[in-house]
Amino acid sequence: MPIFPFRPSASRRSTPAFPQKMLDTVFEHVLLDDVPHPDTPLPEDVLPACEKTEIRDGYNLCWQLLEHGVDRKAFRRLILKIALSGTASKDEQLAFKYARAKFKHMRFACANFTRQHRYPLLLHVVTIIMGNMQDAFKNHQRRATLINGLILWVVLSPVYYWLIAAPIALWKEDSTAGIIAYQKKENARLAKLIRTLDATTGHEFHVMRKIISRRVAFNDTLRTIRPSRGLDQLSEYLATINGMMGDFHDGLIEKKLEGTQDYRRDRFQSPEGIPQRIRAFLERSPH
Repeated sequence: MPIFPFRPSASRRSTPAFPQKMLDTVFEHVLLDDVPHPDTPLPEDVLPACEKTEIRDGYNLCWQLLEHGVDRKAFRRLILKIALSGTASKDEQLAFKYARAKFKHMRFACANFTRQHRYPLLLHVVTIIMGNMQDAFKNHQRRATLINGLILWVVLSPVYYWLIAAPIALWKEDSTAGIIAYQKKENARLAKLIRTLDATTGHEFHVMRKIISRRVAFNDTLRTIRPSRGLDQLSEYLATINGMMGDFHDGLIEKKLEGTQDYRRDRFQSPEGIPQRIRAFLERSPH
């Protein structure tokens, strides 16, 4: 009986290669997923449907962005250097951010496009560790940088990486109806959570932001496959919310690390503007 449930070859997908221009375009969208566009209006269609081919192409595009867009050998060398030194130059921080962004976008794609509509466990865990390491070296936490870095260096090695990649390659895309149902379910969660924004916790606020982030990621992938002004507007509108929430959440993380605010217990009022934009999006979404 084999020790591992999958063969290393199972971590590959047999898909047509997208042109580099499309990979560059979707990554440009990813890098702008939290850049505010306060003057961009909310379009009429805020729950765009996808054809079966667009769903397949969208998922495969995200997979190729990760597989061909991250040089794992170079990324592991960078991780080890930062882990051992405890610091990162601006260029190193940017390189780390870019690699992590591609892992995050693939994680979102698994939730957005597959029948499972969730994150593969190991991909989710490794992305969290990347975030913890990034927070650690940005906040000059030498011990946390070292520990998270060494874990990442090991799990991204060829021996272990295929365990992360296998579910990504094997999971199947959902139908148009399944994706719409998932997005409506996410909207319902958002509508429930938004009621707490007058007195929310850091954790609740983060859960809300992740719903917005997933939707931006879905839309950014879709507008790469099917360019349109309406999809551009929807991405920009959602990116504005994502950016506003992200900036505020960075402050919450700092307070958590400083020990001045309990991330899961202490309650606060959300910044003005965020609830109004989310409510406008939900009011226009089909139920």
